[in-house]
Amino acid sequence: MPAPIFARRPIATAAAAALLALTPACSSMIASAEREFSDPQSAEIATGGRIAADVVITGVDYAFDGIPASVPAGSRVGFTNASNGEAHELVVFPIAADETRSAHDLWQELGVNAEPVLVTVAGPGQDGQLYVGDGTITEPGRYLAVCFLPVGANPDTIFEQDGPPDSDAPPHAANGMVAEIEVVA
Repeated sequence: MPAPIFARRPIATAAAAALLALTPACSSMIASAEREFSDPQSAEIATGGRIAADVVITGVDYAFDGIPASVPAGSRVGFTNASNGEAHELVVFPIAADETRSAHDLWQELGVNAEPVLVTVAGPGQDGQLYVGDGTITEPGRYLAVCFLPVGANPDTIFEQDGPPDSDAPPHAANGMVAEIEVVA
C-alpha cells in the first residue's frame, strides 16, 4: 500500500473537513459535501487590533510572497491579499515526512481526505479571515500552501455563498499559487 502523500492530522472542527468544498480543484469529488463558511474566526482581537503574526504571507496574482526559508514551529501565520481584483486564500496542508516531491508536483493530488491545518481567505486589499485553525502551525515538517479559488471569481460572492465558487476557470494554483512552508523545531 503506498504511503500517504499528505500527513493525516485530527481536525477539531466539523467545518474544517467540509471546508475542502471551497476547492474547485476537488469540487467534483466533494460536490455533495456541505460547508459551514458563514462563521469565520475573527482575525481581530477583542480590542479591535490585529492578531500578532510571526510570519505574514501575502497573496498576489498568482503567487504567495513573504514565505521565509523556514518558520519555527508554533509560529502564527498571518495572511493578507495585495491583489486589487482577486480574492485569495491560504490553505495549508501537512506533507507526509517521507514525501520528496515539490509543492508544485503535489498540489493536484489533494483528495477529499486531505485535512488542512490552516485556512484563511482574504478579499482584495484585505487581511485574511481564519476558517480553520488559529493561524499557528505547531508541528515541524513540510507544508503545502495552495489557493484553490478560481481565476476571475467575483470576490464579493466568495464570502456570501454556501459552497465553492461556481466556475469552470482553473484554480489560482494552476497559475502558480502554490508554495511550500518549511516548519522547523
